[in-house]
Amino acid sequence: MSYKQYRNMGCSIIGSGAIESAHRTVIQSRMKLSGQRWSRRGAENMLRLRVLSMNKQWSKVIDFLKMPLRRAA
Repeated sequence: MSYKQYRNMGCSIIGSGAIESAHRTVIQSRMKLSGQRWSRRGAENMLRLRVLSMNKQWSKVIDFLKMPLRRAA
């Protein structure tokens, strides 16, 4: 990785530390609770909700749930 090039572009966080920290905070703390078992689809859905929650965007979930069901014609 060309650190100098990225620094010249104005990137301040170049290393993997922030990503590793987010992985522990967002993913592992929820997905590795005692007794948890996840299907791939269930895990992906839970992670999407977790990311919205951590980013203070839970209102998007509420708005989605308030939408009327669209019935297939």
